[in-house]
Amino acid sequence: MDDDHSQYHNTNAFCGSAGPEEMQHLHNLIDQLSDNELKQLVDNVGISFGGDDTALDRENYKGVIDEADREDFYREYRKIINLRKKT
Repeated sequence: MDDDHSQYHNTNAFCGSAGPEEMQHLHNLIDQLSDNELKQLVDNVGISFGGDDTALDRENYKGVIDEADREDFYREYRKIINLRKKT
Protein backbone atom coordinates (compact mmCIF):
# COMPACT_ATOMS: atom_id res chain seq x y z
CA MET A 1 0.00 0.00 0.00
CA ASP A 2 1.46 3.38 -0.86
CA ASP A 3 2.14 6.02 1.79
CA ASP A 4 -0.27 8.50 0.18
CA HIS A 5 -3.20 6.19 0.95
CA SER A 6 -2.79 6.62 4.72
CA GLN A 7 -3.30 10.39 4.54
CA TYR A 8 -7.02 9.79 4.05
CA HIS A 9 -7.41 7.91 7.33
CA ASN A 10 -7.35 8.69 11.01
CA THR A 11 -3.79 8.98 12.33
CA ASN A 12 -4.63 6.21 14.80
CA ALA A 13 -5.55 3.79 11.99
CA PHE A 14 -3.41 0.73 11.37
CA CYS A 15 -3.00 1.77 7.75
CA GLY A 16 0.28 3.56 7.19
CA SER A 17 1.51 3.45 10.77
CA ALA A 18 1.43 -0.14 11.98
CA GLY A 19 4.60 -2.15 11.81
CA PRO A 20 4.81 -5.69 10.47
CA GLU A 21 4.31 -7.30 13.89
CA GLU A 22 1.19 -5.27 14.61
CA MET A 23 -0.23 -6.00 11.16
CA GLN A 24 0.40 -9.72 11.70
CA HIS A 25 -1.40 -9.49 15.05
CA LEU A 26 -4.32 -7.71 13.35
CA HIS A 27 -4.57 -10.43 10.72
CA ASN A 28 -4.35 -13.18 13.34
CA LEU A 29 -7.29 -11.62 15.18
CA ILE A 30 -9.29 -11.25 11.98
CA ASP A 31 -8.66 -14.89 11.08
CA GLN A 32 -10.44 -15.90 14.28
CA LEU A 33 -13.67 -14.22 13.15
CA SER A 34 -16.42 -15.76 11.06
CA ASP A 35 -17.40 -13.99 7.84
CA ASN A 36 -20.44 -12.47 9.54
CA GLU A 37 -18.41 -11.31 12.54
CA LEU A 38 -15.84 -9.69 10.26
CA LYS A 39 -18.56 -7.89 8.33
CA GLN A 40 -20.11 -6.72 11.60
CA LEU A 41 -16.70 -5.49 12.82
CA VAL A 42 -16.10 -3.49 9.64
CA ASP A 43 -19.54 -1.93 9.97
CA ASN A 44 -19.09 -1.23 13.69
CA VAL A 45 -15.81 0.65 13.20
CA GLY A 46 -17.49 2.91 10.65
CA ILE A 47 -16.07 1.62 7.39
CA SER A 48 -18.61 1.75 4.59
CA PHE A 49 -18.39 0.49 1.04
CA GLY A 50 -20.98 3.01 -0.10
CA GLY A 51 -23.54 0.82 -1.77
CA ASP A 52 -24.86 -2.69 -1.95
CA ASP A 53 -22.43 -4.90 -0.08
CA THR A 54 -24.13 -8.23 -0.82
CA ALA A 55 -21.59 -9.07 -3.53
CA LEU A 56 -18.62 -8.51 -1.22
CA ASP A 57 -16.64 -11.42 0.17
CA ARG A 58 -14.34 -11.95 3.13
CA GLU A 59 -11.31 -10.64 1.24
CA ASN A 60 -13.05 -7.33 0.62
CA TYR A 61 -13.64 -6.89 4.34
CA LYS A 62 -10.12 -8.04 5.26
CA GLY A 63 -8.76 -5.54 2.76
CA VAL A 64 -10.26 -2.51 4.51
CA ILE A 65 -10.07 -3.35 8.19
CA ASP A 66 -6.61 -1.77 8.45
CA GLU A 67 -8.35 1.58 7.90
CA ALA A 68 -10.02 1.26 11.31
CA ASP A 69 -9.01 3.39 14.25
CA ARG A 70 -7.08 1.12 16.63
CA GLU A 71 -9.20 1.97 19.67
CA ASP A 72 -12.43 1.41 17.74
CA PHE A 73 -11.11 -1.86 16.34
CA TYR A 74 -10.12 -3.35 19.69
CA ARG A 75 -13.28 -2.15 21.46
CA GLU A 76 -15.58 -3.56 18.77
CA TYR A 77 -13.53 -6.74 18.42
CA ARG A 78 -13.85 -7.37 22.15
CA LYS A 79 -17.63 -6.84 21.96
CA ILE A 80 -17.92 -9.44 19.20
CA ILE A 81 -15.80 -11.97 21.10
CA ASN A 82 -17.74 -11.38 24.32
CA LEU A 83 -21.04 -11.83 22.48
CA ARG A 84 -19.75 -15.07 21.00
CA LYS A 85 -18.88 -16.34 24.49
CA LYS A 86 -22.44 -15.67 25.68
CA THR A 87 -24.02 -17.79 22.96
